[in-house]
Amino acid sequence: AQEPGATDHVNGVPVARRIPLRGIQRVVANRTLAGIQSTAHVTAMAEVDAEPLLAHARDLREQIPGLTLTHLLIKAAAACLRKHPRLNATIEDQTVMEYAEVNVARALALPSDDLLAVVIKRADECAIAEIVTRLRVLQERAEAGALSKDDVHGATFTLSNYGMLRTVIWATPALTPGQAAVLGIGRAAQRMVVDKTVPEGWSVRRVLPISLTYDHRIVK
Repeated sequence: AQEPGATDHVNGVPVARRIPLRGIQRVVANRTLAGIQSTAHVTAMAEVDAEPLLAHARDLREQIPGLTLTHLLIKAAAACLRKHPRLNATIEDQTVMEYAEVNVARALALPSDDLLAVVIKRADECAIAEIVTRLRVLQERAEAGALSKDDVHGATFTLSNYGMLRTVIWATPALTPGQAAVLGIGRAAQRMVVDKTVPEGWSVRRVLPISLTYDHRIVK
């Protein structure tokens, strides 16, 4: 036991407060560390023209209240995973295992400042409206502390949206154990881009920064 008046030190520096990791925080911390330690992770970054996607979202929002860019990106990612199954895989015993299902996890920040991921099962088979509904229900369950084991397990790919961080352009999201890749989405912002359709040769368009972290053992 620590003697009265004694001060804890770490690396020769006094410690002001100890904050044990518990519950969700401990689980997330352990899984994040495991994902980094057990994979050959690489992150590729790019910018994509967001104007067509944003216009599509505006059109669909009239029929699907609550739709956001994230819902469209989940659907788009799921479709891409069907075409590129190596991104929807894992590796065990020196063998790449491509999953039969496309289950997309969406990282959520909770009011408690905890972070967890809920799972849209068979996202490639879902209509956009179904993704909107299922994600809303999962968000409500998460906020109420009522998520089931099935709500948070079985993901084959993760989408992490850090667009709410206004000054952050790109990030390097960490892989989840059992997954080959995670897609990070930044904030769509206006940029000057080359545009050969106008006399000036350039125009201002909204551009979306994306970052794909993947396991280089699986994806070359």
